[in-house]
Formats: sequence, C-alpha cells, structure tokens
Amino acid sequence: MNFTARTLRCVVLLLASCLLPALPVLATIDDAHSFAMEAAMPFVKKGFIVREDYWNGEVKSGQRLMVKHQMFKGNEYAFWLGCPEEDAEFELTVLDEKGAEITLDFSASRYFASLRVNPPRTGTYTLIFSVSSKNSKSLYWALAYGYR
Repeated sequence: MNFTARTLRCVVLLLASCLLPALPVLATIDDAHSFAMEAAMPFVKKGFIVREDYWNGEVKSGQRLMVKHQMFKGNEYAFWLGCPEEDAEFELTVLDEKGAEITLDFSASRYFASLRVNPPRTGTYTLIFSVSSKNSKSLYWALAYGYR
C-alpha cells in the first residue's frame, strides 16, 4: 500500500467514526454513590468517619423515600445523598420519633446534597428524602452517612 492509499484509508476511517451516532451515557447506582462520597469529603476533613454501608436504589422523580436509622446522643451525624442526574433537585430531612425536624444544616449542589444533625437523645430517627428531575422520570440515588 502506498502513502496515498494509506492516507485515504485513515481519512475514511476517521470520517466514518465521526458519523457514527453518539452512544448515550447511562448513569448507574455506582455513580450516585460516587457523588455521595464526593459530598462527604469536606466532612471527612472535619473528622467525620464515613460508614461503609449505605442505601441506594432507583426511584421515580419526586417520589419521597423513608429510611429509619439509629442515632446516639452525643454523636454528630452527616448524611450525603447523591444522584448522577445533572438537573437533580434534592430534599433531605431527619425527624425524631414525634415527627419534629432535627436538621442542623442542609446544602445541595449539582449532583449531591448533605445534611448534618445532632440527635437530642438516643433513638431511631426517620430520614425522609427525594430526588427529582425535569428531564428524567426515573433516577438512581445513593444515601451514605458518617459520624463524629
């Protein structure tokens, strides 16, 4: 094969690859967990210990979910909710056994939200959260936590 034929072949292959339809990028629960762990990084720098276990799943946009979690008076807890959807909007709150909110602070960014609480007494608390998107009917999510 001479130089001209090789060059022509390379140009044809390059053009063909450019004309192929782009494959959609599909998000996963692992992506959601990665974003939750990204949200945890500033807390780790402040001394929080991240637990290995976490909750995850797929949910309809805007559907509220509930998780029960044992917390101990004297510990400070942080929860990190991640979703790989670019336009995700987050809600996350913690309620005591009487339904009173005990949230200290909440913040959200593009792919995750974080919430910090100091439980007033040892007991089982309820985390209520949702992830919504204008562009997706179904969303992957992951909720991780830590304490100090």
